[in-house]
Amino acid sequence: SIQPSLFDSSTRPRRRRRRANDARTTMVELKKLLIGGLAATAMLADGAHAFTKYSEMSSNTLGVTTTIDGGACAAGSKAQGGLNSINVAWTGAAGTSGNTIMVKLCYDASELASKPWRKKKDIVNKNKRCKQTVVEADYLKAGITGGSATGNVDIPLPLNIAPAKYFIQVLESDSSGYVRYGDDSSCTFEVVTYDRLPQALVGTMSFFIAFSIIVATAGTMYDYKKQNAAAAQYA
Repeated sequence: SIQPSLFDSSTRPRRRRRRANDARTTMVELKKLLIGGLAATAMLADGAHAFTKYSEMSSNTLGVTTTIDGGACAAGSKAQGGLNSINVAWTGAAGTSGNTIMVKLCYDASELASKPWRKKKDIVNKNKRCKQTVVEADYLKAGITGGSATGNVDIPLPLNIAPAKYFIQVLESDSSGYVRYGDDSSCTFEVVTYDRLPQALVGTMSFFIAFSIIVATAGTMYDYKKQNAAAAQYA
């Protein structure tokens, strides 16, 4: 009997399917390697901060005080992004030269009920409760020079902060990672929407809107009378 050729047309579809499956498997493995490489790169970029936990700093806390445009902050205080500034002061820092201070804006507990993804996580860099802007930002302000046990900084509130209730968190880091933190639990303030249009411009816009309505109405009435006059000539 005649043996089927290795290149018999009946085996070609199977070979094609096998090659396609092998190609898909290779792509999956490459994707896994790529994702792993990106994760490793991210961890290297974060360096010593990558896995620092709040619970590891429980005995090293900072005292934090917040004021809004120089006024005391209390329950019910409000601020507008793009208009107001806050002053953040801290005490109890290490006072070590080379240390850095970072300020975070964190959602108040009342903002978490229907948004479980904002729940606090013990790992600082994974804590989305303190990533607050429309485009998530790790810090409200970073790179503040330490080296003293106390300090303060003025921070203009940016426009892209979503309207919500917040409190301030301060972190201190050295070459080993985060070493101290503190929350200003006494100051929960609400960021409200900021209307960037000056009142004079609002008044001008209102005038032109009203003027446009009057002109449009007068024009319509003129056309209507003109049409009626033309129709009367042929009546």
